[in-house]
Amino acid sequence: MRQWRWRDLSVDDVLYLFLDGVYLKMRIGHSSAEAVLVAHGITADGKRVLLGLILGGRESEDAWRELLENLTGRGLKPPALVVHDGNAGLIKALKGAWPRVPRQRCIAHKIRNVLDRVPKKHQAEVKRALVKIFYAPDLQEALEAVKAFAAKYGRSFPAACGVLAKDLADCLTFYRFPQEHWRRRRTSNVIERAFREVRRRTDVVGRFPGERAALVLIWATLEEDRLVWRGVQMDDGLWLRIVEASRTVSADSIDVSALDRYLDAA
Repeated sequence: MRQWRWRDLSVDDVLYLFLDGVYLKMRIGHSSAEAVLVAHGITADGKRVLLGLILGGRESEDAWRELLENLTGRGLKPPALVVHDGNAGLIKALKGAWPRVPRQRCIAHKIRNVLDRVPKKHQAEVKRALVKIFYAPDLQEALEAVKAFAAKYGRSFPAACGVLAKDLADCLTFYRFPQEHWRRRRTSNVIERAFREVRRRTDVVGRFPGERAALVLIWATLEEDRLVWRGVQMDDGLWLRIVEASRTVSADSIDVSALDRYLDAA
């Protein structure tokens, strides 16, 4: 793990960077769970690589900045796209480190956050309307589905519309990238699935005697998961489309200001 932790990242041509944190009760004498911050990447040859792993306390901006500085200090070049959840500290750290790199907010987290503002008996119906937004065949139909959502639920579930409007552009960024990769770029599931195995193994241990023991087990578990991952389709044509999309989105991000006003008015 020491060799991995300090290896040169300049050799990794990372196109998609996934950032997420998992909370675990790790240390004897500490009653609360602590965040372990993890960075995964998908490279230009379609392979997955584990890039960084630190103990981050409560996922603060400073903790995420520390991880990003560690990655860039070891030579990681700005990726074409960063996929993340809605953690405010992470978003601030990303804006400071790579202000022009496009961000994709995990739609699974967004859907859950919207449904949290909807009565349980209506959640299945509202979820179907959200699916029309985030699983549309193209960006234009997704934007039309947002308008339809606001028109239908604006009066009955205004809080849900407000949650949908927040950072909506970041949730739709994937539509600007190759469709071949939409399924795996919409969410941070590439890390979430690995976290389930991490929790299973750490639950068996209970509490660790120290930080190093916890991080070694987590690192080994994530590496095992990475090695059996099937990879994604990638070729020179896709690589060029990803790079071009990254440049276009960073210079001309999706404008949803009119939709925000529409949702607010609803």
